[in-house]
Amino acid sequence: MNIGNYNDPFYTMSNTPVQQIMQAPNVIGFVQCSESGDIVLQEGSEVDVLANVLVYFRQVATLIGESFGLEDFQEAQIQGKSLTVVCLPHEGGAVGVILNSRARINETVTLIRQALASA
Repeated sequence: MNIGNYNDPFYTMSNTPVQQIMQAPNVIGFVQCSESGDIVLQEGSEVDVLANVLVYFRQVATLIGESFGLEDFQEAQIQGKSLTVVCLPHEGGAVGVILNSRARINETVTLIRQALASA
């Protein structure tokens, strides 16, 4: 299921950042939420739960970071046996990308950052 605003740059560019991210090896899902917590876009499988918790996760990660004296939330990874979720801040909101267990996480995060920077 795709949810989103067709005026958003993610939709209007050919080979959009979302398409670049979704075409990366072992990426199975993508979610973007706004600063207010609204889901801007979700694509792929396994995204429904992430879509429901991404904004809260970002808020908690920011609070944890602040308690350790870190300036801003930069990245969080949640690793399980079969899936890894990478969460990154983006345009005041957050982006969550779901990877399967075979993903090369560091390489994929670099690709995600490059794609988001081109938006």
